Amino acid sequence: MFRNRTRFCRFVAALTVASAMLCAGSDRQRRSAPSSSIATARSEVNRGHLDSAEKILWDALSSNANDEAALTLLGVVREKQKRDAEAEALFRRALQLNPKSVEARKNLGSTLVTQGKDAEATAAYREALALSPHDPHLKIELARLYMGQRKCSQALQLIDGIPPTALSAEIIALKAACLTAVGQSSEAVVLISQTQILSRLNRALSRNPDSVHTLVAISHVYAAQKNHEKSLATLQRAHSIDPDSLPVLRALIVEAMETKQALLALRFAGELQEKSAENLDDKYLVSAVMLQGKKYDTAAELLADYLTKRPEDGQAALGLGIAYLAEGKYADARNWLEHSLELDPSLLEAHYELRTKQPSNGSDLARKEGRTAEGIQRFETVLQKQPGNPKALLGIGTLYLEEGQFDKAHAALERSQHADASEPETEYQLALLFTRMGKTDAAQQHMARFRQLKQARDNELTPRGEQQKPM
Repeated sequence: MFRNRTRFCRFVAALTVASAMLCAGSDRQRRSAPSSSIATARSEVNRGHLDSAEKILWDALSSNANDEAALTLLGVVREKQKRDAEAEALFRRALQLNPKSVEARKNLGSTLVTQGKDAEATAAYREALALSPHDPHLKIELARLYMGQRKCSQALQLIDGIPPTALSAEIIALKAACLTAVGQSSEAVVLISQTQILSRLNRALSRNPDSVHTLVAISHVYAAQKNHEKSLATLQRAHSIDPDSLPVLRALIVEAMETKQALLALRFAGELQEKSAENLDDKYLVSAVMLQGKKYDTAAELLADYLTKRPEDGQAALGLGIAYLAEGKYADARNWLEHSLELDPSLLEAHYELRTKQPSNGSDLARKEGRTAEGIQRFETVLQKQPGNPKALLGIGTLYLEEGQFDKAHAALERSQHADASEPETEYQLALLFTRMGKTDAAQQHMARFRQLKQARDNELTPRGEQQKPM
């Protein structure tokens, strides 16, 4: 690694010195390599003869270090040689010479994607698209990036602007996934049926079984069909072929969460965190998995860092508040939960979390601070807009129980149970309610159900073979 870094530094230094020397002669600076030389080098690149192409390009740059075409094509060579940092430096140098070069910006976006610098890549592709607004390739690459960032509406806008004849099978699959993500599942099903996209992709995969792009596209189709198990299995196959692919890791995390395989999601989140530590969208995705997996300290650390760079993100502020609440940091939790509502008043979840009970220690934010009335009011705010919200019903039912309002507690808890029959805490609160009402048989039934549901939930986060502790 040190040797590679040294070689890169020498490369940049040589490029800089050569540029400075040749800038001194204005006539020489204006000269470009003969177009035939660049054409020959491009032909060599297309044939895969990178060494001979590089020699031609260095000959051109020895005559004029500011030859934009030679710099750009040498950057392509470096990218194909997996020397992405050098490729990035060459493309940026070409753009200094000609900021309106669509080719240099397009290639810069490509090498930034390879390095996991998605935010910078998005900016590069957007700038290139502004210069060439009808380029379908640019729209497709930018749509891929938006999809990877879960910005499906933006991705669809780009794809809808591409002529149907320019849409590859992979992009049709991407469009189906985007439609599903924005709640247009029926349109996705029609698109899959009309284009026979799955059959086309499977034929392509039979010709090239190790195509990661094709496997990801197939996973998009399965996800659009709500067949998340097959989508996950397809992505795992892609991961075995290319373990370093960031798009595959991101999709694996989402599908593992969709299939409620918490341990698998945590495993892939750990890999993504290791391979893409500075990418803010990845940081947010990993923090979401950590929250779901009850890794609250890690989630809080990631979200706190994320919010220093994106302080306007209300969802992230909500997540940080939830993490602090789980850790028992009540003052910090309240500050961030209330701040999330300032950033986005539509975050009803924040109202719920401001009164959340943590089953692990029985601590309750509103009661801890002597604000039970506030808790009831917050739940009522949620229920006015979402009458069937199971968390809000559970929360307000629990508060009614604590205040001895058994009839109201019973009604709310039964509605919560009907809305979400898999929540163990609802069964626990019903067991407490019937115990206080003197209905022993009903209390025992709900307590048994609580233990069953809690055991099932714990199993999601426990590795196979590891014995559960008795409750």
